[in-house]
Amino acid sequence: MLFIKILKMIIPIERREGIKKIFYNILYFPFVLRFENGLNALKNKISVYYVFAPFKKAKYRDEINHLLRNTDIDNPLSFIFPYPFSLKYDYCNVKVYKDVKNGLFYVLHHGKKLYYSRDYKEEIEVQKAYYWISIEQDDASPHRYINDSFSVAQDDVVVDIGAAEGNFSLEIIEKASKLFIFETDEKWIEALNATFEPWGKKVEIINKYVSDVNNETCIRLDNILENQTINFIKMDVEGAEIKILKSIDRILNNNKLLKLAICTYHRKNDAKKIEKILRNKKLNYSFSEGYMLFIYGELTPPYFRKGLVRAVKS
Repeated sequence: MLFIKILKMIIPIERREGIKKIFYNILYFPFVLRFENGLNALKNKISVYYVFAPFKKAKYRDEINHLLRNTDIDNPLSFIFPYPFSLKYDYCNVKVYKDVKNGLFYVLHHGKKLYYSRDYKEEIEVQKAYYWISIEQDDASPHRYINDSFSVAQDDVVVDIGAAEGNFSLEIIEKASKLFIFETDEKWIEALNATFEPWGKKVEIINKYVSDVNNETCIRLDNILENQTINFIKMDVEGAEIKILKSIDRILNNNKLLKLAICTYHRKNDAKKIEKILRNKKLNYSFSEGYMLFIYGELTPPYFRKGLVRAVKS
């Protein structure tokens, strides 16, 4: 671009990045915000940002190419998961059933009934919700909690923090010897009880926030499960993962073999902060493949975030 050539000719190297940012923020963004909004504007912002930051583009080349070529501005999931797998699902193919005894909708998840809360009034709402988690937990997704080399083993004691409808717990329920489900949203408790009724003897559902304090609404994992053997912890708690990680030293010390699947995309710097905590606690870890574009959070450059980290204490 002519602008870049002029920069190189007349502006010292140490000042070029600052000048490019000024041009980007002052000249381009007002134009975009005036004539565009929503996901299409986001696509253009990201595209232009990487025009002015080509040295960073290589890291996210596949994701940027997907956004430019394959995203559907009416489909936020094609942005959140900027890969071809996000386009292979169709919510119309999701079969929804209704339980005549409790009046709740459900789908078959890995051959087992996954119930939805009473807030879901129409079948299409359930179809779209299950379509969402199907993409989120696709084998190629950066949000996938487990994979072939990192999973729940037979007879593991599992802790699911931030269960929502309980899709992860239902997927591994046959392997678990004991399952602790933490979900703060009251509307999901009835549905979770219905889903896990066949395994009631080994499932405990706790309607509290897991955090670094103990009070009426929050609880420390170290306190409630201090004397319980734990083999696998999954955390998907809207950015509270760091608080939990900092408060589970007794669990880490008391369990010789422990796996953790931890979401890292809710806030911009969570991946770096969580990585530092894991390193300080001397855990082996690796991030899931790929990146997420979390459009429901504060989006600033470089936009793309790591979705999940898998850690092991052994």
